[in-house]
Amino acid sequence: MVSRGNTLEKIMTADEATLARVDELLSGKVADAPQDRKLLNFKQAADALGVSKTTVRRLIRDGRLATVETRLGRRRIMSKSITDFALGAATHNTEV
Repeated sequence: MVSRGNTLEKIMTADEATLARVDELLSGKVADAPQDRKLLNFKQAADALGVSKTTVRRLIRDGRLATVETRLGRRRIMSKSITDFALGAATHNTEV
């Protein structure tokens, strides 16, 4: 955890771009804030897309759904990736 003194020092010495970003955050005007941050297992992803787990594996293999690897070595699909795929903006990265 960062102390308040340290935080204030960082703000006082920040450049203009950082101060503008802080101002956006404090005013709630951040447009690129992540809204879709869940990590889904293969079954949850399959249910969300209305397909089988095998199809989800195929989409990942083909680079149409992005995955992340957890600390335990398991792969999860980002819900944002599911949303993007459903909207037609499929990624071409298999891992992030």
